[in-house]
Amino acid sequence: MRFLFAVFILFSILYGDTSDLTKEEKTWIENNKIRIGLSELYPLTHINKDHQMDGFVSDLLKLIIKKYDLKTTVVSAKQASIPLAIKENKIDIAPLVAGNSVENSLGVYSSEILQIKRVLFVKKEQNKIKTLDDLKNKKVAIVNQLGAIPDIKKNQLEIKVERTNNMKESVQKLLAGDVDALIASPIIIQEYLEDNLIVDLKAIPSISFEPSKMFIFTNKKNPLLQSIIEKGLNSISIKEEKELFDKWFLKDLATLPIIFTKKEIDYLDKKSHINLCVDPDWMPYEKIENHKHIGIVADYMKDFEKKIGVPFKLIESKDWTQSLEYMKEKKCDILSFVMNIKSRQGYMNFTKAYVNTPLVLVTKRNVSFINDLQSLKDKKIGIQKNFAYNEIIRRKYPNLQIVDVNHLREGLKKVERGEIFGQVTTHLNVAYAFQEEFYGSLQIAGKFDEQWHLSVGVRKDDPILLNIFEKVVDSISDETKQSIINKWVSIKYEKSIDYKLFWSIITFLFFILLLILYTYILQRRYIRKLTKVKEEIELLNSTLEEKVQQRTQELELSNKELKLKTSELEYLNNTLDIRIKKEIDSRKKQEQLLIQQSKLAEMGEMISMIAHQWKQPLSALGTIIQNIHLRHSLKKLDDEYIDKQRILSNALTEKMSKTIDDFRNFFKPNKEKQYFSIKDAIDKTIFLIDDSFKSNSIKIECQIANDIIIYGFESELSQVLLNILTNSKDAFIENEINEPKIVIKTKKIETHMKILVSDNAGGISNSIINKVFEPYFTTKDSYNGTGLGLYMSKIIIEQNMQGQLTVKNNDQGVEFSIYIPIK
Repeated sequence: MRFLFAVFILFSILYGDTSDLTKEEKTWIENNKIRIGLSELYPLTHINKDHQMDGFVSDLLKLIIKKYDLKTTVVSAKQASIPLAIKENKIDIAPLVAGNSVENSLGVYSSEILQIKRVLFVKKEQNKIKTLDDLKNKKVAIVNQLGAIPDIKKNQLEIKVERTNNMKESVQKLLAGDVDALIASPIIIQEYLEDNLIVDLKAIPSISFEPSKMFIFTNKKNPLLQSIIEKGLNSISIKEEKELFDKWFLKDLATLPIIFTKKEIDYLDKKSHINLCVDPDWMPYEKIENHKHIGIVADYMKDFEKKIGVPFKLIESKDWTQSLEYMKEKKCDILSFVMNIKSRQGYMNFTKAYVNTPLVLVTKRNVSFINDLQSLKDKKIGIQKNFAYNEIIRRKYPNLQIVDVNHLREGLKKVERGEIFGQVTTHLNVAYAFQEEFYGSLQIAGKFDEQWHLSVGVRKDDPILLNIFEKVVDSISDETKQSIINKWVSIKYEKSIDYKLFWSIITFLFFILLLILYTYILQRRYIRKLTKVKEEIELLNSTLEEKVQQRTQELELSNKELKLKTSELEYLNNTLDIRIKKEIDSRKKQEQLLIQQSKLAEMGEMISMIAHQWKQPLSALGTIIQNIHLRHSLKKLDDEYIDKQRILSNALTEKMSKTIDDFRNFFKPNKEKQYFSIKDAIDKTIFLIDDSFKSNSIKIECQIANDIIIYGFESELSQVLLNILTNSKDAFIENEINEPKIVIKTKKIETHMKILVSDNAGGISNSIINKVFEPYFTTKDSYNGTGLGLYMSKIIIEQNMQGQLTVKNNDQGVEFSIYIPIK
């Protein structure tokens, strides 16, 4: 019998548990394969290097797939295009980020999976934006997600919203100065910033917005699939969901939603407000000031009120004793901050404790640290009356002489005057008192073994409200607790030296030193490699001009031979086509060789650009080392953080290596024509020179009206653009232009693609503008140019690409026009 039971369990595990599905749903699963649309939203969803779906929501879907033995396939889909993909029947379901579960004619939202915090990001040097009021009439970029932009426009009327298609566009607009800030989730923007080594942005955590929400969006035409997904989500346990949450997210960047039962939702819908009683004078925990609830507990209550969705009505009392009386008389629904003791259980229920705080003994500064409070026999100790720990301390330490005081301040003054030996309170209460009045005369001289476990007290006759507050208390993160405490107090203990901790710190510092030394050795290796490459390029550059002249003479000789061959071919009609083809191929090879030599002539400029490309990663590596030192000094350095910084350091060094590869690939000669995007060619060219141009304060503005795929040599078009842009750069520097700017525009004109490149460098003299495309004609110093750049650009566009390259002066500078046939 036991064997049969074991076999049954094994088959249940292997083939999934479908007992909660209907017969129709099981049949649908057997006959259908689900197409899952997946967006690149790490760590929510993404497709990993093994081409498998990954991320927090993907792992939730994997649990459902395993449970019901679903057949699935993954389809890549952008967030903004998910509803259209559903409409066109390209996908069946997809994880979707939206402001809210808005009505949609194409699909149905699942129950809410996750709440994703959104905060404000600005440039690192921006110090004027600190509050929401500072955003008045400012431009703020936000990715167009369902419901997100209307929510911002509704609640922040004076913000000018700049709609973008993706995170990349938002970041680029902010870096370019087109907007003043951007709104994004830290968990989504984090990977983009790290992958692109962007260290020029900072978050303003104090400015936050309504969180985005994560749903599973299902085709409306498939109700059986909707039901299966919803049942699958409901079957995932809180433990499983919490494990996945901790696996993927940094704490306090996202929160799991609170799931209320239908009974609890109905209860809250009928509740107009919740009556709240507090201690009117117990800072830093709470206080009533000008009819308002302030302090640590008040911040918790604001968070609870937001999560429950029902306003709290403050019931004012003159003191703590009256607040307890109001709870007995049911004038209050909840008591904000109370300890569960037997004498109160007759009229209150209690949630689990959301604050656990130690009890400390405050004495004069001349008292040594007290390790054993039992040794204080016959000492007068002050304790506030009607507080829960009053009766606990009396029972636990009968040898102490307990003196009741009405208020903490009264007890501390008695200690200061020598009327009592010490005052019992919590570490936060006394820390706040030290900041306000008593610092310098008193100290914390001992700790009790007991802790004060403080909960929300709920009326005895309202069990549903108790369940609601239990869930709200469970939802508080450790980071939220610490940030609230840090807002109100800081604390200092008088205690003996912990030599074990001292040696632990010394050991850790030695480890950090080794880590820094290892990183330094790696950097030195890369620097030596770069120096070797630089020396090789300099050697090649020293003989470059002579080689170019030699190759040019060979090309001129080849042209003469071609003319001779052409005259001879007049007498050889039978082989005319074959011989002409051979000569044309030979000339093309010579032109390609000259193009490559022209690229080599620009290597000196490229070395400068490589140096600029490396400045940012090197700066980021320096920042990582500083952050490790800072964390260490704050005693917040742990293995997880070190590992993360190591990964980021490796990413930076890989980025530096990739930079070298990108420039090396630029100089490789083209072997075969390929299809390529005009926009990609422009973007790659700008990438090569971007840092160099930024260091000279040159702004490049791209206005890509149309992106066309053409057939040809992408690197040749990049070389033409590079020649034009570097000529503009030299003109800016020579003419000392104050606000240098280059504008690149594209436009489709029937069968051709038009690229306009214009600058404001003052233009070219009319006496020489018609000569700029002649070989060896240059307006630069002999050491600063060969005169081949624009000549080879003319050949590339007009002979190799059958297009046209022209130049003219405009009002502010010069304008180059490139016409390229699309077919």
